Amino acid sequence: MDNPLTKNICIIGILSVCAIAASAQTKKELRFSISYIASSTVYIDAGQAQHIAVEDTLSIVHAGKQIGMVVVTAISEHSSAAGIVSQTVPFAVGDEAVILKKLPPDNQAADENDTTTTRTQHRLDVNAFSAQTHSDENIVSGRAALQYNGIIAEDSRFNLSQPAAFLQLNVQNLFGTGMLLTLYDRSYYDNSNHYALYGNSSGLKHNMYTIALQHDVPNDEFGYGIGRMSSRYVGGMGTFDGFQFFYRYNHFTGGVIGGAAVPLPSSSFNSNTAKGSLFLNYHDGEDFLHYYDGTIAYARQTVSSQLDREFLYVQNSLSLGSDLSVFENSEIELNDIVSGVRKPAFKFSNTFLSVNYYPNDWLSISTGYDAMRNVYLFETMKSLSDTLFDKTFMQGYRANATVRLTPLMTVSGFATYRTKKSDGYDSHTLGGTFRISDLFDWDTDAGIRYAAIVGAYSNGTNFTIDINQTLFNVFDASLRYEYYKASIAVLHQTYTTQTVSADINYNISHTWYSSFGVDDVIDATMNSYRMYAEMGIRF
Repeated sequence: MDNPLTKNICIIGILSVCAIAASAQTKKELRFSISYIASSTVYIDAGQAQHIAVEDTLSIVHAGKQIGMVVVTAISEHSSAAGIVSQTVPFAVGDEAVILKKLPPDNQAADENDTTTTRTQHRLDVNAFSAQTHSDENIVSGRAALQYNGIIAEDSRFNLSQPAAFLQLNVQNLFGTGMLLTLYDRSYYDNSNHYALYGNSSGLKHNMYTIALQHDVPNDEFGYGIGRMSSRYVGGMGTFDGFQFFYRYNHFTGGVIGGAAVPLPSSSFNSNTAKGSLFLNYHDGEDFLHYYDGTIAYARQTVSSQLDREFLYVQNSLSLGSDLSVFENSEIELNDIVSGVRKPAFKFSNTFLSVNYYPNDWLSISTGYDAMRNVYLFETMKSLSDTLFDKTFMQGYRANATVRLTPLMTVSGFATYRTKKSDGYDSHTLGGTFRISDLFDWDTDAGIRYAAIVGAYSNGTNFTIDINQTLFNVFDASLRYEYYKASIAVLHQTYTTQTVSADINYNISHTWYSSFGVDDVIDATMNSYRMYAEMGIRF
């Protein structure tokens, strides 16, 4: 907090929040329906024209009873895709999706008679809200909360006591400009004096993960962003303090990104390390269910104006209806170390591929591949490897299949396989999950999971059983037991860890909520209790 830039950013954020709170809006309950279900995603028959926005949270209601919640992840004009947050009973086509929404005053009269009538269109994508509306109202979403994390261990050196304050805020159509203000901030105080072990003089820490103003409207020629942010076009850039500017022509978007790197975990400002990128994006498709989106970018990082890393970044996503979706990204290093000397190269460093297939309403399949290799940072003389222990590289394959046996019963199987280039062993995991919902018609959800794990350095088994209970649509309680046994070949030792967890979530009102969780960790080396508590407001 001693950094002047961080203080200025905080002041801007506070003033923006105060100004937003001054522009009051009327809340109205809007009701829509689930039109299609695919694995962990549901599709709702409402979109931009019905004021639905990315990150909106909707309650799912069946026969007048709340059975779960979803969060919107993508939208088109008259439909939305949402990820499942919770469900006490499997959702079905036709179930209601309900949201308490702030609407512009000009649309209140029309909504009184028909909540699904097409209204004034608010063009919005993942990072944008359009200025193509005559309303000057701010559309606000997010949450603010007080949190507490604590650990009580047999060895008091591992105790933890950490109160915290958290704020996540999204303001679309900021003061009628069509800009999006994003704020993600967390401050905490370490009561356990652990900070002194690392040479810090104070236990008070402030992390500003995101604060940015962005304008990214699909129909506009120009777009821009400024602040602490990441780019949806060049995910390989990570988080940076700086700017993004781009120009659209038909299906193409070209732009430039520049700024300073954000050191983790402190999230402080670092003017010594700079990032920059030039990118070209192509997008074509009718809606979020039928589209192709691809980006190629040139990116570099410098330290004190000296080249630290230079690479190409490729990102592709494809959706062929509700049955098939594909996502891929890759990084290609343009330099390498050969006999201790930097040489030009063309070398894949990180690759990620995911394919999701939903052939019908009772089966979903997902497969994937990832390969991670060392990335050399030439100026800082560091090497970023894929894990803490692996100094060469690993590549992995993964697959998962879920079968809905009945409307209330599902069974899943999953497998992973990873190959090692040099020392160590190939590793793989094989397991399955069985879940049943609305057990005995008591709003009870239960599941069992088992996995056999063969790792590069240890072998083990993992068994988990959990049960969740919902009461009166506002109270959720869950109990979980996990058993993990691992044998470390090098040490010729076996370790067993058992964890018993209890969690309670209470929706005090439409906006206020509270959560509480406690873990009892039973371990041969150290037993401990872990606690988490949170109380906040959604808006």
